[in-house]
Amino acid sequence: MIKTERIGHVVLKVRDLERSEKFYTEVLGLTRMGRLERPPVVFLASNARDHHELGLLEVGADGGNPKPDNVGLLHVAFRLETGEQLAEAYRELKARGVTISCTVNHGVAKGIYFLDPDGNELELYVDNSAADVALFDNPYAGVEKLEFAPDDPSLIEALQG
Repeated sequence: MIKTERIGHVVLKVRDLERSEKFYTEVLGLTRMGRLERPPVVFLASNARDHHELGLLEVGADGGNPKPDNVGLLHVAFRLETGEQLAEAYRELKARGVTISCTVNHGVAKGIYFLDPDGNELELYVDNSAADVALFDNPYAGVEKLEFAPDDPSLIEALQG
């Protein structure tokens, strides 16, 4: 059996590399670690800990939209440290006009799901305390929306369309 240390990075396909790099650096605060012209790709990381955690590969303006019912990547999650940071991130996403898919208290964590400029789903999350997790019969089964996001759907509401 292969025993991996951790997930090292994710690469997303995007239509416009400049637009996407701006979104990921200005909205999510990632740092550009490098760039190639051929193929057109930019490498990003949080806190510059790694050579990259996220790669963005430009496929051009005719690239198709991600489809909810196709096999493939569902979302990429970015961890925050506190609930206050999560609430502030929600307000910033709203102020920037970013599409919010849903918010949810999963039990193990609270998260905001949203779309990048190409429709790739992303999540910002914060882990719940052990005491909060203990309140759930199944700590992976929470579906309630977050208290600071009353106008956006819960996970169940988003899945029901």
